[in-house]
Amino acid sequence: MTESERYTRRTVLIGTGVAGTTALAGCAGPGDEDEENDNGAENGLEDADWEDVDEFYFEGVVEHWGGIEPEFLEGTENPTLTLIEGQEYDFRWVNGDGITHNLEIRNEDGDIVDDYQSEDVEEEGEETTLEGVVATEEMTTYICTYHEATQVGDITVESE
Repeated sequence: MTESERYTRRTVLIGTGVAGTTALAGCAGPGDEDEENDNGAENGLEDADWEDVDEFYFEGVVEHWGGIEPEFLEGTENPTLTLIEGQEYDFRWVNGDGITHNLEIRNEDGDIVDDYQSEDVEEEGEETTLEGVVATEEMTTYICTYHEATQVGDITVESE
């Protein structure tokens, strides 16, 4: 076998591997397709799923807000929340990693809405609740001021 034949075979094998990897990169596995419904809620949830919700419970870690409750958010990361305008909510969360976190509700300009900001929590396992959050259309985000790039989720506010 000559050097040029070996090179050609290697080139073909490398090219085939690159082509196969490129082809697979765009393939979504089961359930990976865009599962948002018209109101922006994740996981194919309907507006009716959100109507009875009045409390959210998260685990705060540097990498994300982890959904714990309501049950349909369990295991999700930075889930999009659908709030009903005028309804009151509690945002309860537990520190999952012993790093300082807080939770703020912000508008599209990044400003805190109506002083909805929890206290800082530093100890792993420590919990706090941001109580009495009344949903308004200006709310767009819940976020940790210390980890804005990773610990951030969207809020959609719907009228009844």
